[in-house]
Amino acid sequence: MLTAARARFWRDGYAATSVQDLTDATGLGTQSLYGAFGNKHDLFIRILDDYCTNQYAGLEAAITADPSPWHGLTSAVTFEDDGRLDLPPQGCLLANSAAALSTQDEQVRTRSCQIYSETLALFARQIAQAQQSGEIDTGIDPEQTARALIAVMQGIEFLHKSGIGEDELHLAKAAALQLIERSVAR
Repeated sequence: MLTAARARFWRDGYAATSVQDLTDATGLGTQSLYGAFGNKHDLFIRILDDYCTNQYAGLEAAITADPSPWHGLTSAVTFEDDGRLDLPPQGCLLANSAAALSTQDEQVRTRSCQIYSETLALFARQIAQAQQSGEIDTGIDPEQTARALIAVMQGIEFLHKSGIGEDELHLAKAAALQLIERSVAR
């Protein structure tokens, strides 16, 4: 039920998804939907929270499972490594929601800022581990580098969603990775 509602919000966006769309997608009646979730906004926030929790857990697991802290991190940032961190065609539900709603919805803005902070801390930890293992320069600031990597990751997602084509996307990712590698080289 939540999966069907999430798919509808993800495909159409919050504003374009009506309660009727949600009842059609979930098979619930309007009263059952309201009884279970309160209202459309509460359902959306529940879905967004679940999505963020699952995405962060998956990101952390994928990054930390790699024996190389730096490779695990760059694979995540560029959505590489055999699709382990696959980027769906519709992009990230959180990024889409933040772009559309964060200026008018405090709960979306708060969740966006929270996941940014968590991702920043995760990336900074990975960078520090990569420094300790001798993979990258120990003179770079892990937190500043983490901020740059998040910006690169979001830029790659934007390019993916823009429809530039796989060849150009691959070139953009390779160029970003080359600049990153040069800036952190020992």
